[in-house]
Amino acid sequence: MPQLEQVVSEQEVVFRPKKRDSAGRDEQQARAMDTPPASGSRALVPGGKEHIAIGGNKVMPPPISAVDEAYAATVAEAHAEYPRAMYHRAFKRERDAAGKIVSGGEVTPLASADPINPGYPVPANVAQRNGIKGILSTSEGSPAIIGQHLYKTCLVPSGWQVGDKINLAACRKEEEVLLKAGWVRTPSELNLPKQKTVEEESDE
Repeated sequence: MPQLEQVVSEQEVVFRPKKRDSAGRDEQQARAMDTPPASGSRALVPGGKEHIAIGGNKVMPPPISAVDEAYAATVAEAHAEYPRAMYHRAFKRERDAAGKIVSGGEVTPLASADPINPGYPVPANVAQRNGIKGILSTSEGSPAIIGQHLYKTCLVPSGWQVGDKINLAACRKEEEVLLKAGWVRTPSELNLPKQKTVEEESDE
């Protein structure tokens, strides 16, 4: 038999079944369980450096030890400037028979352009409707497109791997050479053209 709750108004008193969630809790029980009884953290063992978050069933941040915090601070300081990603345009514009750029023409990524992650093949007709251009492939025997950005990237220092030490002087010299060659620090600095969808092109 369902548990009843009393609802009182100016005109009448009504008894109705209590609303319960998928776990069988009423509103008051759910609120009590989901609200942490206290904020902050406590030591995992008395006097220990490792702490755990205090709370009920509410999602709390994972416990971070003092050693982890110190390591994160060291890494952030050491890599505040480098490694750094650099960006360069990687597309071609539509040209007429005379070789001149067609105003408002198609923009196509070069083979060297970065793929758009996660890089799933998009059926060719869907890609065309949505203005997705890139590498032609096949998906289950049908033509598909793996989308690409209109830029390519590189890392300074070149070939850097996690754990490698950073030589600031060498990195700054390498970045200076890239900047002179047209590389920039953010994609927004490239002023990339917008790829139009089929619907946008048909509206013009």
